[in-house]
Amino acid sequence: MAWYEKLALVLAAIGAINWGLVQLNWNAVDALIGSWSATAATVVYWIVALCGIYALIKAFK
Repeated sequence: MAWYEKLALVLAAIGAINWGLVQLNWNAVDALIGSWSATAATVVYWIVALCGIYALIKAFK
């Protein structure tokens, strides 16, 4: 498994964990990156979403 595949899986897992934390009224992305700018948080959300899509594709290959 290449380094970028591992990174994609880790980021997808982090996204899933953050999704669970949001249900507990704590958003890790907003807590860690929200202070930079709304654009930075949006970029992080898109990267994590793309990694999740990649992980799904790899899971069903």
